[in-house]
Amino acid sequence: MKDLLKKLSEAPGVSGNESRIKRIIINEVKDFVDEIKEDSMGNLITIKKGKKNFNIMVAAHMDEIGFMVKHIDDKGFISFETIGGFDPKSLGSQRVRIHSSNGDILGVIGLKPPHITSQDEKDKALKLEDLKIDIGLNSKEEVESLGIKPGDSITRDISFAELGKENIVSCKSFDNRAGCAVLIEIIKKIKNPDFTLYGVFTTQEEVGLRGAKAAAYGLDINFALIIDSTTAGPIPKTEIDKVTISLGKGPSIDLMDRGFILNEKVKNLLIKSANDAKVPFQTHISSGSTDGAAVHITKEGIPTGVISIPSKYIHSTVEIVDINDLDNTLKLVMKSLEIAKNIL
Repeated sequence: MKDLLKKLSEAPGVSGNESRIKRIIINEVKDFVDEIKEDSMGNLITIKKGKKNFNIMVAAHMDEIGFMVKHIDDKGFISFETIGGFDPKSLGSQRVRIHSSNGDILGVIGLKPPHITSQDEKDKALKLEDLKIDIGLNSKEEVESLGIKPGDSITRDISFAELGKENIVSCKSFDNRAGCAVLIEIIKKIKNPDFTLYGVFTTQEEVGLRGAKAAAYGLDINFALIIDSTTAGPIPKTEIDKVTISLGKGPSIDLMDRGFILNEKVKNLLIKSANDAKVPFQTHISSGSTDGAAVHITKEGIPTGVISIPSKYIHSTVEIVDINDLDNTLKLVMKSLEIAKNIL
């Protein structure tokens, strides 16, 4: 699981431009499914046909937060817009990769050195419009000669790393490449299912759950499970009621978020599955949202559960997950799929 997570998390795939992460996923699953297709929103839909008329969708969004080129000034500095949720103070002093028509170009989001920064500037909150990308060139013409233009997507450039223990790892985009890694393993492990499995890697979750809405509408689904990532602790100087789940204590069964309340039957199914599989689990109420909010109200409604992988420092370049939580998420989902038809 760790090697797969490394491959997925280092790959680019900002919302609206998921083609490269999609190719990696296709290569991983193509020999384990009966069919692969792509819908008009770019969702990757894999199909593993079953023996009985019961259809289950397991979905994980493959897009990541990132940026888009907005403007190139006369000195060659590049203005950008964010795609997805960022805290501006997390953006400075990091390396980025601009995906131009001529290939990838590295740049940095530089900050004025403290030696020439006034106290008044230091006291002000960092604003997005104050930040520029510098690729080391000195004119607009030089930048444009590399194929860079407004609309190009930009991803953060960071390497996957092990931290204090071999199972504790850090990188960008574990939200939701961790979920994608688990879904890939599910597709590989399920053999001759009684149900038809739709393994769906959705697009544009980070900008409004857009891919999931289209994917769920286009399929005939009896039950859906969403695998995502969520904020975990402990985090320094953060109250326990703000971050109620912890790294290394198992996946979280989401009880509620801004657009979703867990169906009682599905809750019972997930808790029974965790207990039967002897998987540690947590529960939480999220202040954000997931693809589950879009899927569960599609058509006449779809019984839906959301299982979240704990991740520290989410939506940054230093997200942290425990590989054991991914392994336990896999066990929980596999058991849920095994018994879903008998309970729902």
